[in-house]
Amino acid sequence: MRLYVITIAVLALTACAGKVDYIRPISQTTSSSNVKVVDKPREAVWNASVPELGKQFFMINNLDKSSGLINVSYNGEPEKYIDCGRITSYVKNARGERTYEFAGAKGHQTYEIMLPGTGLFNIERKMSLEGRVNLVFEELSPTQTRVTANTRYVVQRQQVIRNVANNFPQSSTDSISFNSGGGTSFPAGSDGRAAECVATGALEREILSAIR
Repeated sequence: MRLYVITIAVLALTACAGKVDYIRPISQTTSSSNVKVVDKPREAVWNASVPELGKQFFMINNLDKSSGLINVSYNGEPEKYIDCGRITSYVKNARGERTYEFAGAKGHQTYEIMLPGTGLFNIERKMSLEGRVNLVFEELSPTQTRVTANTRYVVQRQQVIRNVANNFPQSSTDSISFNSGGGTSFPAGSDGRAAECVATGALEREILSAIR
């Protein structure tokens, strides 16, 4: 009987398996990715930029022509503008094998994880980004203007985790922030690993493309 019980336990362990892998971000930004020099007077660049920025999906929050400052913002899915690495979860049980692989900055993702000694969990994960951008217009010469885009990234992660055994939900919300060319990590999980997010420079490049 004892041998039978041990055999059943071994079979149960081998029938259920799970593994979660996380690959850190690989994106890198250059020091010049948020700067653009236009061969026109500051007045002309400013006058052309305001209506052009108004045509974009960014929101213009503030204009101060005397100081050469325009503040715009972006709210939405973060995957286009930041890199939070990639997540892979492998699950195997009586229902078969499943593999989930997705970008850590993806706006919405549902997946499963199998934790040793704990069981199978369903996870609903949402990510959102608010990018607050200061555009600074500086006169380099009477015929040349430098425009710098400085961004404050605020990233929010919401997760609802349900244990399949009892369907009891546990929710969490975490927020991180960093500046252009930088990045930081969310609080570490129970396994000691922490998801990291970095700016790719795509937001600054897209905004500066409207400056002519």
